[in-house]
Amino acid sequence: MLGAGGFKTAHPGWLSLTPLVKSGLGSVPGQNVAVKRPFHKVFPSASSLMYKIGRFSSIDEIAKLGKEANILYWAHSLLQLTYAFIDHCIASSEEPPPFDIPRVRFVDAGLAISYSQHDSKPTKAGSKTGSSCVGYLVEELIEGGPDVFMKFIHNMDSNPLLDHDDYYGYEVASFFSFTQHVQYVKTGGLAFISDYQGNSLLCSSIHY
Repeated sequence: MLGAGGFKTAHPGWLSLTPLVKSGLGSVPGQNVAVKRPFHKVFPSASSLMYKIGRFSSIDEIAKLGKEANILYWAHSLLQLTYAFIDHCIASSEEPPPFDIPRVRFVDAGLAISYSQHDSKPTKAGSKTGSSCVGYLVEELIEGGPDVFMKFIHNMDSNPLLDHDDYYGYEVASFFSFTQHVQYVKTGGLAFISDYQGNSLLCSSIHY
């Protein structure tokens, strides 16, 4: 297992699509990916601090992962909106900004669903045989593991989590804080990205 957060476990995996897509996730055979599943904590007793990982029913699991994938889809758009705002401000300014602007993106991801194998033939052309069993959120793998993976901003606090001592990490975290202000204003207070996690180039986990 790659790790476990508050709601999902992450596992190493390999993705091979048929046919391959032209670019991004699934563009090469045997691509290293992070495979994520939601879980709930099962405590053996009310006083116990240790817990076991419990899984949801397939219906609930796939529904939760569908929402997660949809959030990641909209997060891409919100980040693009932020960079469009930045680029417009730079283009209309007489001088370039006296600092570097981080260029980051969210990982590519997709929802994968496994099906049980039944002998019965599909009733319609192109339909799946069997029933859905397990859902997975398949994400582009952030190379480097825990050594490079960090949480920049917590979803309950708008301030950067990193200290000034981590200069580049703190600068990126401060930039993420700035993006939240832009997104909040541009959407009329409807949405902004929180809980930025990843490395200095790629982000994986987000919340609204």
